[in-house]
Amino acid sequence: MLRVSDDTREQVQRLARDEFGGASADETIRRLLDEHWEAAALAAVERYRIDNPQGWADYLAAAENLAGADAPITDEWSPS
Repeated sequence: MLRVSDDTREQVQRLARDEFGGASADETIRRLLDEHWEAAALAAVERYRIDNPQGWADYLAAAENLAGADAPITDEWSPS
């Protein structure tokens, strides 16, 4: 059980109706928690980029190197 004020319950229900197509309160809260996690993760990446420019440059270089390692997938059972 989750205890919330009437005002909070009404806000969640309004958000569920207006923003999430009539989702349940549970689904609405889950979506809000997911959005919060995503915003926090993006903020952490931005802080890292600003606070550690060399680390960020190294990260980008490693990502670029890994992206260049992609090879086409072939089907060895294919006759062609």
